[in-house]
Amino acid sequence: MVNIGEKDQYGNEVQRMARPLPVEYLLVDVPATTPLQQQFTFTQYDRRQPFPVENRYLDGHLQDFNALSTYLSQWENEEYLQAMSDFHLLVYLYRMDMLPMRQHIKPLLEAVHTKNSSMAYNFKKEEVWKVLESLIQASSSGSGGTTSYPSVGVSSADVGVTAPASFQARPAAGGGTAPAPLETSDNEAETWTCNHCTFINSSELTSCEICSLPR
Repeated sequence: MVNIGEKDQYGNEVQRMARPLPVEYLLVDVPATTPLQQQFTFTQYDRRQPFPVENRYLDGHLQDFNALSTYLSQWENEEYLQAMSDFHLLVYLYRMDMLPMRQHIKPLLEAVHTKNSSMAYNFKKEEVWKVLESLIQASSSGSGGTTSYPSVGVSSADVGVTAPASFQARPAAGGGTAPAPLETSDNEAETWTCNHCTFINSSELTSCEICSLPR
């Protein structure tokens, strides 16, 4: 039997049976905060920026392809194992939906755990990582080329980047060809199709809502 104490209408402390139990007695204050100075247990950073932390949107941490490209562009090819030794990066790669890597990432996790450089470079040569490199290259070039992943050496044709469908060739004044806009309906003008995942996005968006790659 559970009794609770409360004050009656005359201000007296009385005991009564807790049936039903008031919800207020089950509420507990749980403090939640983030450290002012982060301590890194995987990689010691000097001037490099660490990979954004998951679930920290209010602190300005956003995990997307732009963040991935920016982070990897800080490292040289021979520093691949050191670059991969970031816990939040590994969590992001494991949970990535657009390119599922969880079934392929075990060798990389083992390489980070054992600090095995050769095992890490072997994973770097795997097809799944090459596909990721191509997507990063497409993302960085589409956003204006401000960031570049150094180990990617593919062109836009290699990653399947095509010109927008709203342009076609027309005769130019000098006898050559020049792009001319096609006529589009109102519905087509309000949306655009992602060249990478074919998702139809709203015209207000500059990057795909599904894969986060630029328009």
